[in-house]
Amino acid sequence: MRTVLLGDSHLARLRRELDSFPGEVRNAAEGGASSRDLMGQAAAVGVRESDVVVLSVGTNDAAPWKHVPMPEFAQTLSMLAASHAPRGWVFVAPPGVVEARLAGARDRTNAVIDDYREAVIEVAGQVGGRVVRTDLLLAPLGAKAFADDGVHLNGAGYRVLVPAIVAACGAIP
Repeated sequence: MRTVLLGDSHLARLRRELDSFPGEVRNAAEGGASSRDLMGQAAAVGVRESDVVVLSVGTNDAAPWKHVPMPEFAQTLSMLAASHAPRGWVFVAPPGVVEARLAGARDRTNAVIDDYREAVIEVAGQVGGRVVRTDLLLAPLGAKAFADDGVHLNGAGYRVLVPAIVAACGAIP
């Protein structure tokens, strides 16, 4: 069995934590990736029927300079799920951002990220995937879960998030 990570920097930044995931781990996630990058990542790693696929997108899709329209975002997630049949899916919902820390006035907002999160949850439901509600897990930590840039998670955030992802992977029969 393999655990395959696809998506953005929320997974790409995992290194030391990879030992806690079940089986061999293939991390194809990349910083800055959006839903438009998923098919290429999946092809590069060669998703298999025995794999558990962990997917994290939405934060970059919500960035004004990338802005993936919501219908395209949902369709891309659905197409990925339809074109690959792993043993199971774990969808890591976008955590949101600390708006006060973002550099530009025209940056991501939590209101926009909420829409992408809802689309992730909906697609996960359609394909029988498990959802890790990062926003809810990190809520007790608030801004303390995020790096100084307000977008990426820090060590405290990952100490909460990674066990939840690992548990979701382990719950797949």
